[in-house]
Amino acid sequence: MRKKLVFVTLILLVAVLLSGCTGGAVRGTTWAGLAASGTTAYLADGAYVYAVNLADGTEAWHYPAKADSKQLFYATPLITPDGLVVVGSSGTNHILVAINPQDIDPNTKSPREAWTFTAAKDHWVATPLIIGDTLFAANGDGNLYVLNLNDGKSVKEAEKVIALGGRLWAQPVTDGTRIYVTSLDHSVVAIDAATYDILWHEDLTSAIPGSAVIGADGMLYVGSLDSHFEKIDPATGKHETVLTTTGWLWGTPAVEGDNIFFADLTGELYSYNTSTGANNWSVIKPDGAVTASPLVLTDYILFATEAGKTVKDPGNLFAISREGKILWNEKISGTKSGKIYTTPVVAGDLILVAPLGADGYLYAYDLDGREASWSPFTPGK
Repeated sequence: MRKKLVFVTLILLVAVLLSGCTGGAVRGTTWAGLAASGTTAYLADGAYVYAVNLADGTEAWHYPAKADSKQLFYATPLITPDGLVVVGSSGTNHILVAINPQDIDPNTKSPREAWTFTAAKDHWVATPLIIGDTLFAANGDGNLYVLNLNDGKSVKEAEKVIALGGRLWAQPVTDGTRIYVTSLDHSVVAIDAATYDILWHEDLTSAIPGSAVIGADGMLYVGSLDSHFEKIDPATGKHETVLTTTGWLWGTPAVEGDNIFFADLTGELYSYNTSTGANNWSVIKPDGAVTASPLVLTDYILFATEAGKTVKDPGNLFAISREGKILWNEKISGTKSGKIYTTPVVAGDLILVAPLGADGYLYAYDLDGREASWSPFTPGK
């Protein structure tokens, strides 16, 4: 099992590195970025960012109008309060672009750019964080860029970059007072949201691919690739391991009240209670590794596995009750064994999934796990 975990992680790491070296527009070499707002899904998948009408699965538009060998998209798009779609490229130009769906070029039928930011030096993997009119964008070059949301320019010339070091892959989070950033170089950093001063910088001894979350008790919680689930004091950075997991922790946990849900790369699922300091569930391991984050829904917690019990099996969706029972599961349909690395998204009464290497680009299911009539979405069909 250890070899399998190493293989899964290396595949993801190599995919990122190759995407930056080739600058190619080939679809399916990396996982996709997926977001939704209202009746539209936004899929960052290789050469293009697609807008998909969720009523019928048709393409509303794609950006750019023509593939650019310097651009490659797989970061999760950010939908701003004004409806802009902000997404970064992992291609060789390293741009962060705000796409305006309300400004469609009549000739190309593609949306125009509201602004672009071009000062980053490495891949965009993390989704930016919005606080008011300010965008906090973490880049693979180890910098947190502070930008004006309206025009993409630096907020203050002297404070345009907060140098943190390491590779920043996860979206920053905030409690309103501090901003917390995790890094593949083992670090969690707290930044004053008003002054941009670094308040503390802690080493957790292993890479942290996901974001931290804020528990109901006000503490930070985060998982890492050394199979430790950590609790961190947000004021001081003092931390302790509260749960040792069976496998490495990749995705960002999900919080509901006193419970925090997450999963590891052996496929084991967890429900950690911050009040009792214990795991609510006995061993639940439906099938394959889990890299996607769980979704907290009204009737269940949704987990997506990379693949089934063998590497040839497609990824699966599992609906887990809060008591730890499997309510239903659904595998990715089609002739190819699509793997789920991207966190699913809920839009209205649909669960959206963007598997890697499947027949389609985007799959849709109702809340009982039944595939929508138009699913899957494939550009040009």
